[in-house]
Amino acid sequence: MKASIIILDFEKSKRVLQNVESIQKQKTTFPFEIIIAVNAATTETKEKLQPLGKIANVKLLFNEKNLGYTRGMNAAAKAASGEFLLVVNPDIVWKQPDTLQKMVDFMETNLAVGVAAPQQIDEGSGQIALTVRAFPKLRRQIARRTWLRYLPGIKEGVAYDEMQHLNYAETQSVDWLQSSFWVLRKDLWEKLGGLDERFFLFMSDPDFCFRVWEAGFEVTYFPEVKVYADGLRCSAGGFCDFFTKWTLRQHFRDAVKYQAKYLLKRKRK
Repeated sequence: MKASIIILDFEKSKRVLQNVESIQKQKTTFPFEIIIAVNAATTETKEKLQPLGKIANVKLLFNEKNLGYTRGMNAAAKAASGEFLLVVNPDIVWKQPDTLQKMVDFMETNLAVGVAAPQQIDEGSGQIALTVRAFPKLRRQIARRTWLRYLPGIKEGVAYDEMQHLNYAETQSVDWLQSSFWVLRKDLWEKLGGLDERFFLFMSDPDFCFRVWEAGFEVTYFPEVKVYADGLRCSAGGFCDFFTKWTLRQHFRDAVKYQAKYLLKRKRK
């Protein structure tokens, strides 16, 4: 098996169906499989997704509990047999039939690359999603959600962390890529032990990319390929939302864990 596409779902079964439908239209010179893992699977979700289990190259995994992103993804990856893993969010839609072929070809041609991601387009706005980031700094993560982000000195730092200056038409090495769509080598995934399960929902992507760089591989943004997403972020919100939105509080907890882990480590420049 050349490629294993892993989709971890939590309450987005409708988008999963659209995702898989578009994947099945991919034209490749190699076999691939789709692994769909569902956290806190309800009876309704199981009924919606069960027909996918009848497709020859689709595996369904139902988790009765919400394992979180890292544990759920790690468990699903253990069921994968592909040389390459594609970590894909439920809301992704593959509109070009050669997306999978091009991503795998890129990895096979560029042996120094450990993780790559395509350009991502928000369906609603048609804008390029800012899926590239600089390695996180806690003070800037906090500032991004408050009026502090507009102050001189802080404003420039936030813009840099969000890579607002990046030429999103250029293939290039970057600090880290959001894991809404990754392609990576399975042997590297196994060497690094998958995602760090100390993080429940967030921050596992900059952590994994940091470890990819540490292992001597590159993290590469590859905009020659485009995928589409709904543009909805569960971490979206400002300071006031912190008190009413569980995901924001979890984002902060995971961010603190990340900073503690890398307190004494030098970030890539």
